[in-house]
Amino acid sequence: MNFNWKSLWKISAPTRVKHLPWRICRDCLPTRVRLRHRHVPCVLNCPFCDNDVEDDWHVFFGCLEAISSWRAAGLYDVIVPRLHSLPDAKSVIIDICSKEDKYLAGRVAVMIEGLWKNRNDWVWHNEKEEATRLGWMALHKWQEWFSAQQVHHTDGNHENLLHWNKPSSGFFKCNVDAGFNRQVGTTNRGWCLRDDHGDFIIAGTAWDRGTLSILEVEALVLKEAIHGVINQHLDYVLFESDSQLVVQSLRSNAHGTSEFNLIISSIKLLLLDFPHFEVKFVKRQANLVAHTLVKAASS
Repeated sequence: MNFNWKSLWKISAPTRVKHLPWRICRDCLPTRVRLRHRHVPCVLNCPFCDNDVEDDWHVFFGCLEAISSWRAAGLYDVIVPRLHSLPDAKSVIIDICSKEDKYLAGRVAVMIEGLWKNRNDWVWHNEKEEATRLGWMALHKWQEWFSAQQVHHTDGNHENLLHWNKPSSGFFKCNVDAGFNRQVGTTNRGWCLRDDHGDFIIAGTAWDRGTLSILEVEALVLKEAIHGVINQHLDYVLFESDSQLVVQSLRSNAHGTSEFNLIISSIKLLLLDFPHFEVKFVKRQANLVAHTLVKAASS
């Protein structure tokens, strides 16, 4: 294959996860079509939808279960344009590893691993995750792994990520968080603004029926918090979120038409109008006030 394999091995994902895209690119993943070609007696149809034969393309990009998972993981806009222009699954993976940044490619690899594991759990144990939840789980799995890598490489300064710290003199700090209350079926959001003495200024909570993806909700609460701060007529504000993906997306030049990308674009426009606003990532331990507000939002 005319492909620089370093593009695959350098993606930002656990080493174990990278092996599965490599197996797909080397045509050695035991899908039902490939097993039949190797003279293994088995049915050909997809075990999830039973509407098409199970090859690499169908498992990861063709089955409706897979498409729903890509949407929930916030990666649908990365996948879809390639599905119309590339011939097979390995070409999609190679194109993503070669042209996207290593963080986005790493998220794709984790989603691919989640889809294959879910397929095997269904075939061998008659157990599977709901498609949307599978996408959320893949997103959280990558985010937790990446956050752990960030803390590991902070050269002893990781305490700043684990504890809330007062902002610099003259600045305000606004912490934001989001989550789900699955018992009552709501999407919850919370944010809290404090001054350079650590004193409370204002906070906000909100909840809605139904569930967006976790990535969409994390972006939405940041947008709501920015509007709340603007209404207080403040200029020097540091916003902190424990969603590494939202913070990365604000610094990325990537564009898309998904709900998440539209929210990110609107936040970028707000930040252009308020040049002294800044958004940073913190660990969950440094974001406990906002996290507590999220849990209380629908009480």
